[in-house]
Amino acid sequence: MGAFLLLVLFLSIPQSKKNIDPPLETETEIDPTPVPSGNDLFIHPQCLEFLGPWNKDNSETFECKDYDLSIVKQNDNNVSASYGNRQSIHYSYPAQSDSVATGRDFRLLEVEIRSGGSGAFSSIVFLERGKVDKNKYTVWLRTPSGDRCNDGYKTVSDISPDDFVFKAAATPFRLINPEDTTDWRNWRNANAMMEYAGDKIEQPPVLNDWLPYDDVTNSASACVGWIVRKYDYETGFEIVGVELSEQIEIGADEASLDSCINGWLTTQANEESYFKIDDWMSRLRQLTGICGVASLMN
Repeated sequence: MGAFLLLVLFLSIPQSKKNIDPPLETETEIDPTPVPSGNDLFIHPQCLEFLGPWNKDNSETFECKDYDLSIVKQNDNNVSASYGNRQSIHYSYPAQSDSVATGRDFRLLEVEIRSGGSGAFSSIVFLERGKVDKNKYTVWLRTPSGDRCNDGYKTVSDISPDDFVFKAAATPFRLINPEDTTDWRNWRNANAMMEYAGDKIEQPPVLNDWLPYDDVTNSASACVGWIVRKYDYETGFEIVGVELSEQIEIGADEASLDSCINGWLTTQANEESYFKIDDWMSRLRQLTGICGVASLMN
């Protein structure tokens, strides 16, 4: 079944859409026009609120109806809705299935949710809309939500009959811990509460015990590259590489560990922009000798 779904997607994707580099730290910019009342909108943006990190609903099916169509605007493959107190949801199609040929209506969506604050939560979801009841949807897969440079700005970069590849923005901390998926902001908050109660949460393993925020830059505004993952419909998620931005400029105390790591990342970016994961992990082993505590003290 999984291979069939990706084949449906692959056969109909425009060639110009198959390799796309995601922007870093850019808000969605579209010139939207209101959706006519008779237009066949695939899904109302507000129905995608379940992808927000605050929502714990993991249902495989859901219903979407009775939402205000007047707040929806679209331009080509971009659809958005703004509502409430500065809340908005935007989605776009990196690929669109040939629902006429297959008799089924699939969409792979790149979704961005803004809750009214500074956060911009990004996710990728693969949905099927009901053929008879177009208010009913099936969730075939979804990625965890990420906030801006903390695993956000997700963009599909390549699609084949068996899988698709996507990128998620990364901070220096995430680049030196590419396999880590911990939500460190929530972990720190939860751990602080536990410490107040006289207990603590077990710390997830990280490279050299260098912690985010304390030792290594992990701000949601500190984008320096991407973690590149593949989703195979038979085997699931896999990290395939990392990509570095051309210019890495993050200020830090020159004698600090943070500054050493950022400087090392800059030297890597000067060599090339993309590294396969095995090559990158090998380079990270060299980082310990370069930026270890002992080396900084010499």
